[in-house]
Amino acid sequence: MGCSHSVRVAIKPGSSDTGTKFVTDKQRTIIKNTWKKMCNNITGHGIKVFLRIFQLHPNVKQLFPCRDKEGDDLLRDQNFKGHASRFMQAVGAAVDNIDHIEEVLTPLLLGLGRQHINFTGFKNEYFDVFTEAMMYTWHEELQDKFTDETSIAWATIFAFIMRKLKEGHAEALDNRGMAEHYMEI
Repeated sequence: MGCSHSVRVAIKPGSSDTGTKFVTDKQRTIIKNTWKKMCNNITGHGIKVFLRIFQLHPNVKQLFPCRDKEGDDLLRDQNFKGHASRFMQAVGAAVDNIDHIEEVLTPLLLGLGRQHINFTGFKNEYFDVFTEAMMYTWHEELQDKFTDETSIAWATIFAFIMRKLKEGHAEALDNRGMAEHYMEI
């Protein structure tokens, strides 16, 4: 999709196109076309998403190593910038693999969701904040290209991403709970 930072996963020959039932052809086209603008500054746009998250829910910032940094110090923080960039790369992977999004990205997103149990205090519902922050950032960046159709297309992709992240996180919490239960026995 024109962004060297995103990940494209190879599909085995003969793979079906079963992963796109929830996204129409028109929505796929809209997403691919608008992503070209969003991916021109992966880290910068990722930073805007996270700054919006911190603005909407300041308690989420406490989960990050940069929790005590503000202003330019936060914007220069390599951990913060790296997290913002990796987040946008995951969105880019969704776009690059949109024709097979479910079969290709489900394992990746479930794994990312599972990793979030390592952040003490992280709650599954925090993933909902990401959608709100992404929609805000996309609207700000795409401006007049962020039509109702564009909004619906991206909301559909964001809902898929967040649903899979939540599933992975919930699965990891369940597994941790079962492991703790067996340690007590």
